[in-house]
Parts: sequence; C-alpha cells; structure tokens
Amino acid sequence: MPSRFLSQTDRNFFTSINRELVGNLKNEKDGIINQTCVLYRISAADTMTNLYGESSAGKTYLKGVKLPCLIQADDFDFNTEEFGVDLRQTAQFWFEREYLTELSLVIEPGDIFDWNYAHFEVGTMNENQLVGGQVDSNWSVVCNSFLIRRSNLQIERQRGN
Repeated sequence: MPSRFLSQTDRNFFTSINRELVGNLKNEKDGIINQTCVLYRISAADTMTNLYGESSAGKTYLKGVKLPCLIQADDFDFNTEEFGVDLRQTAQFWFEREYLTELSLVIEPGDIFDWNYAHFEVGTMNENQLVGGQVDSNWSVVCNSFLIRRSNLQIERQRGN
C-alpha cells in the first residue's frame, strides 16, 4: 500500500539526487562521489561440485560488472601466526536497489567485489533502508564483505579496471 505522504514525485526526486551523487554507469554519467567496484557472480553451471554439492576445484565466476556504489572499508587487521602475517579487512558496499533492478542484477552471498586492488567476498546482506517507512519503498542493498586472497579465486582482472 503506497504511503499518503510519499508520492512517485518524491521517489523520482530521491532517485535523481542519488544518481547525481553516486553516478549511473548505465547512462555513462559520472557522479560527484564516483566510487565504483566490479562485481563477479558465481557461475553455478561452470563450477564443479563434489558429492556433497561443495565446489571441489574452486569456484568459477562470470565476467565482472562495473557498478557505482558507496564503500566503507574498515582498517586492516594483521594477525601473526606461525605461517606469517595474515591480513584481514571488512568492507560495506551500498548499492541503489532500483539501479540493480534496472540491470536485472541480484547480488548474493559468495559473490566477489574487486575494489582497491583487493577482492572482497559478500558474507551477509541487508535490505532494510525503507523510504518513508514503507515496505514497497526499499531503497538500498548493503553488502557486508570480507577480504579474501586472490589465490583462492579464478578471476582474471579486466583491462582498464
């Protein structure tokens, strides 16, 4: 049920302001903030699985998609063990839900973000930023992710990214 105080004009206003700030790569418009990441989705058809449905030889990923977003990365955490130093970092990636819908793109746990010369795996997601408190006005997709080693992936970096 649409809200009495949140019209389609208001939603269009929010969308235009968001795309002016963050950007819209679909129309080749650069935003003021201009942060992007590359999303790699798991290719279920090309990933070999074992008897238990687990990937046996590593996951295979589809070609990357460059997306405008907001990113907040935590500080690095170094853990020293008998095998050497292990680097850890978490980051949050915010996407406009309507933009992802226009691209027919659904981000899922296990997908990979390429940002800042590092790869982050999506661990959990949150979609509860409601405009006007209305359930049909879900505004953003927030992905909580963690740093993973490039050696664990079968991804080739795109030229120019």
